[in-house]
Amino acid sequence: TLGSQLFEQITEQPEYYPTRTEINILQGNSSKIIKSIPKEIVLIELGSGSSKKTRFLFDEILKKQNKLYYFPIDISMNYLDSIVANLESLNKNLVVKGIPQDYINGIKQCDNILFENNISFDTFSRLIVFFGSSIGNFEPEEARDFLKQIRLSMHDKDFLLVGFDLVKEVNLIELAYNDKAGFTSKFNLNLLSRINNELNGNFDIEKFYHQAFYNTRENRLEMHIKSRADQTVSISGINEKFHFVAGETIHTENSYKYDRTRIENLASRSGFIVDRIFSDKNKWFDLVLFRPC
Repeated sequence: TLGSQLFEQITEQPEYYPTRTEINILQGNSSKIIKSIPKEIVLIELGSGSSKKTRFLFDEILKKQNKLYYFPIDISMNYLDSIVANLESLNKNLVVKGIPQDYINGIKQCDNILFENNISFDTFSRLIVFFGSSIGNFEPEEARDFLKQIRLSMHDKDFLLVGFDLVKEVNLIELAYNDKAGFTSKFNLNLLSRINNELNGNFDIEKFYHQAFYNTRENRLEMHIKSRADQTVSISGINEKFHFVAGETIHTENSYKYDRTRIENLASRSGFIVDRIFSDKNKWFDLVLFRPC
């Protein structure tokens, strides 16, 4: 829950361009996105968080149909519950079913709920959305395998909308992951707190610090937790000890940056065709509408 809250604060920082850029794309293109889908829509969001981006789609969808089933899928159950309660008060024609699951099992659960509500699968298209450039957190082969799994869960009339952070000036990317307010640092170091709390670790958080830099060879932003000193950490929950030398890091996350060629290749290797691409004026970010091939 704390991680979810910290990430929402990260997205509001002036240095963090991906969220505001993606929101601007949605503000200007939601009607075009929805008009690209001829059937009625059931909306599924992977890693929904606060669902603030998805709300730009709600009104456009409800212009073409009387009721919208929206399934936010997120691993944080408590955070999801609060978001669902808030969304249900927005519009009586919005039916929200929060699913605290991993993505693939969550999609399957959506189908079960629709079936239980006697909704015919022939009457609608599922629009699965995956915002926030979260696809970049997968290794390239993992991204392909992940999209393949989603493709296996989709029907031919369904669509997938994915956000991609694009390759751009290194300084701009690095600032986004090193915000002055320190929320990204707190988010990263929260991993050590969770190990302490849930696996009975004894990390001294003050002896580590957040580090994020762009790896130009791999086209990815790397996040690390760096040791300030030589030290040994015990994690009794897994009966292990780890020795760190000063300057040694724990590599916690990657965020790969894409270009159009890599997006096209990812689509073709995953069973998709790029239907349309929506971008911002700076060409910093793409929202890509895929359809199964």
